Amino acid sequence: MWAKIFACAGLALTFFALPKITSAQGNELTGISALIQQGKLQEAEQRLHRYLLRSPHSAKANNLLGIVHLRQGHFEQAEDALQKAIAAAPALLESRLNLGDAYLAEGKLGSAMSAYQGAAEIAPHDARANLALAKLYLGKEEFAKSIEAAGNIPPQKRTAELLPTLAANYLGLRQQEKADVEIQTMLQVAQKQPDLVPELAEFFLAHRDFQSSQQLLALAQSKQPSTDRFLVDLARTQAGLGQLDEAQKTLETVLERTPESVDALVAAGNVAGQQSDWAASGEAFSRANQLAPDRPDILYGLVSARLYGRQVDEALKNAQKLHSLTPDDLRSTYLLALALFGARQREEAKHYADQVLTEHADDREMHLILVDVALNDEHNLAVARKHVDMCLKQNPADPGALYYLGMIQKMEGDLDAAVRSLSKSVVGNAKNANAQSELGALCLQAGDLARAVPTLEQAVLLAPEEAQNHYQLALAYSRSGVPEKAKAQLEIYQRIKAKEAQDAKRLKGPHQ
Repeated sequence: MWAKIFACAGLALTFFALPKITSAQGNELTGISALIQQGKLQEAEQRLHRYLLRSPHSAKANNLLGIVHLRQGHFEQAEDALQKAIAAAPALLESRLNLGDAYLAEGKLGSAMSAYQGAAEIAPHDARANLALAKLYLGKEEFAKSIEAAGNIPPQKRTAELLPTLAANYLGLRQQEKADVEIQTMLQVAQKQPDLVPELAEFFLAHRDFQSSQQLLALAQSKQPSTDRFLVDLARTQAGLGQLDEAQKTLETVLERTPESVDALVAAGNVAGQQSDWAASGEAFSRANQLAPDRPDILYGLVSARLYGRQVDEALKNAQKLHSLTPDDLRSTYLLALALFGARQREEAKHYADQVLTEHADDREMHLILVDVALNDEHNLAVARKHVDMCLKQNPADPGALYYLGMIQKMEGDLDAAVRSLSKSVVGNAKNANAQSELGALCLQAGDLARAVPTLEQAVLLAPEEAQNHYQLALAYSRSGVPEKAKAQLEIYQRIKAKEAQDAKRLKGPHQ
């Protein structure tokens, strides 16, 4: 998540400023600081560990070690080193600022706020602390506090980096004229500082104000280089406006010149998802995940793409990883419940579905999971009907709920009611193979061959791997006087059953 957070907050890894080393600390820390500046992080880390064996409470050395871990992306280790630096020298400003950066990188925004506030108490007018606070307050939509933090920076220390934050704050406070001044200043320096406009565009995108983002990017297009960040934000804007083909072309331009652009891959995954191209969506998120492992925002997209693409094993593996990273995030719990259900681990799916429903009692998908568990595992029709009723209360035409209602009615012996419910279900979702199969079987049982045949044909088309669909269709063809078709379906049925038996034998092994 850290790359996205830094992009949205407008902070850069160059913020991990190196402290000035005094002559009293000797040449060793000065040399290590130079190694960090040169990007020789492994060598710097090794030397710092040796130094800390001799001087474990050195605030400067622990601060440098924290910087090394930050640049390596080892944020928990960075936290540990920086906290030791602060414990050794509570007034050391750099350590508090770097600790704020570490928390921000991990998405711990509350802890980052506290760290930067601690830095501001030591140095009330420090530009770096107040800029970070201004951006964090903006993220919380506390616009007046954000402006106040920005105002704590002395005029001579203010940089153009503050402009998008001020513009966004004034827009949030509906002070359009003040916002326009900041935007015009941004446009004047956009050629040399091309990240300013995208940062403000991302504020609009976060609030789903795609029109304002489009207007801003159009104004800036001739005034600044088309950086990857600019084009990714343009693509996100186009996608938000429903211009999916244009968004796809824009992202292709980015990925042709920067194939490893994680932000472009994430945007491409989202655009492909909007187009219901789940294979392309999964591929984009998978590539992004390889380049930036364990980023929750990427895993959210990857799990969703795998679920929609019916890649059950991949969906479950990534959902479990996501939940381990964000166990308190209800979205990850929701996706894990769906992935477990897709993998037919219904009892575990029920556990997580119950967790979601404690916070969102009306969630349709979680109720449907519990319906399925109640029907197939617990055989509790009363509980199943309770969850179906919750769904139908929200939407009487819900095709998924109507399918399960039909199944309950079938189990209760009310076949006419079951046919009516299943008929409504397939009207709402003609691609539900289970509903088509159950409806076709009931029509066949009732002797309604005119309806049974096309319904079972549709079930076979949707789920050709299900042996029972072919068997039911063979019966329907036979009773309709079409023995050749019946024979063909029966042969398919027998091939599938033979393969299932062979697979089962292989799984058991030769000695069982």
